[in-house]
Amino acid sequence: MRKITERQFETLQVIEKYINEKGFAPTYRELMDLLGLTSTSTVKGLLDALRRKEYITWEQGLPRTLKIMHR
Repeated sequence: MRKITERQFETLQVIEKYINEKGFAPTYRELMDLLGLTSTSTVKGLLDALRRKEYITWEQGLPRTLKIMHR
């Protein structure tokens, strides 16, 4: 796994906490609200970067399939 930025690390922590509390992954809009962002495209950019760096994965086209890969 490659290094991640502080913002990407914060995103990863928010995802992990959400999944632990709710039992399923957050949507882009939920992540946007939890991270205090104003655009879902920013969320997509963060998630794409975390996926490229092999911190998360998901099944393309299916909702709430986001998973944190073992660290």
